[in-house]
Amino acid sequence: MAIREVELPTDLERRDNVYRDINEIIDKLNVLPVFPSLAWTYAWDIIRDKFENSQWDDIITEGFEDYAVPKGTELKTIWDKFWTDVDSLGLSLEYGSEVLVESINDWLIDNDFLVLLDNDGWLDDEEEGTNE
Repeated sequence: MAIREVELPTDLERRDNVYRDINEIIDKLNVLPVFPSLAWTYAWDIIRDKFENSQWDDIITEGFEDYAVPKGTELKTIWDKFWTDVDSLGLSLEYGSEVLVESINDWLIDNDFLVLLDNDGWLDDEEEGTNE
């Protein structure tokens, strides 16, 4: 089997592709029927990232995180609650992205979409459920 050379885009091509893509994203954000759409998008990206990278089995196996998404939690369930609660969250980038990240993390924890992996009973409950 021969190794095929792949032609990578030049820096100028990459620049132009990113220019086109970022303008398309802005166009989509401008018509998104929520306000502020950029803060919504960023907040949802934070939530999706936490969901995808904090799954219970992955965290328990790796053991490097303090929080995990409980087994059986679905992203759509989180979205539905986010949609309901979003006005009370006061989404804004005015005070910096760190404040938004902290606010979203607190919201995830307050709604049990992220649970602390210490001796608060969650870990024992989950482990007992798998041993039955």
